[in-house]
Amino acid sequence: MIFKTILKAFWRYFDVICFVFALVCINFGAFLIFNKIVWITAGLSLALIGWLSEVVIDSKEGGGK
Repeated sequence: MIFKTILKAFWRYFDVICFVFALVCINFGAFLIFNKIVWITAGLSLALIGWLSEVVIDSKEGGGK
């Protein structure tokens, strides 16, 4: 019963976990290629996460109408 509850919560956030993990891998790969580019990719990743969180909030609230 407890595993069913834990897995249900995990699957609810699975897309977000995969998205964040993909961004971490991209940033790490950029760091391995060229050390200074990691700041640019980290900034872009954080900007993308911030923008997507605003889009999700707006879509849940009805777009501010």
